[in-house]
Amino acid sequence: MTSRLGKGLEALIPIGNEATERNENTLTVAVDLIKPNKNQPRKVFDEEKLHELAASIRENGIIQPIVVSKNGNLFEIIAGERRLEASKLAGLKEVPVIIRKISEKESLQLAIIENIQREDLNDIEEALAYQQLSTQFNMTHVEIAHMMGKDRVTITNTMRLLKLEEDIQKMILDGAITAGHARAILQVEPLLQFKFAQYIAEKKLSVRKAEQESKKFGQDSKIRKKNEQDDYLIDTEKKLTQFFGAKIEIQGKKNKGKIVFSYKNERELNKLLELMLNE
Repeated sequence: MTSRLGKGLEALIPIGNEATERNENTLTVAVDLIKPNKNQPRKVFDEEKLHELAASIRENGIIQPIVVSKNGNLFEIIAGERRLEASKLAGLKEVPVIIRKISEKESLQLAIIENIQREDLNDIEEALAYQQLSTQFNMTHVEIAHMMGKDRVTITNTMRLLKLEEDIQKMILDGAITAGHARAILQVEPLLQFKFAQYIAEKKLSVRKAEQESKKFGQDSKIRKKNEQDDYLIDTEKKLTQFFGAKIEIQGKKNKGKIVFSYKNERELNKLLELMLNE
């Protein structure tokens, strides 16, 4: 299958003279008998483009058959889900199909290839598809890159999008921000990432500007919080020192740390112990 994948969808979908020679493999099947590919990486259809394709199908019919695999009395799409959905919108009850026997892995690979070649996948869907290849079929980033005709860094960077929280991924899906902003967002501490993504969308920052802003985003609030925390600890140290009559030092932060008592002689130690025990 690897050699066929390297040739893209033409290896599966007959064109030109090959279509004439293999006409016997083309069947007409009721749309109700065709189910989506469970490995289909695309999660969102562009409704406007789908209606445009439906209008074209009404006018010209389906020029390129849908590629399917047979599963009992039903058929599962290998390539052409968008064409099937548009055919339903066009009112077609039957569509031409070509039946192929392939593995589940090959089915996923071809679904990804078809969508990426036609630029139908958004960045999050593409990242999820690569992740599925990686986790379900134990493919390395290098192997995925080779299969997709891309470099390894591109695959790795695309999959990094999945490190973002779901609300940020949704912003990318909705087009509020781009995948190009992800690198800048990932440079910000996790608790501030969604806020930064909203800031990028609100200010309509370019990717370059977002990368610059990421280096200082949230710094003012962190400095202010640290200063407030330091003031609290300093004030607490003073109160403890006055109460115990000895040098007291607080090491750590407001929510975690330790208190160090210092004494110069046995008398001061006994005084500290007496005050603690009495308390």
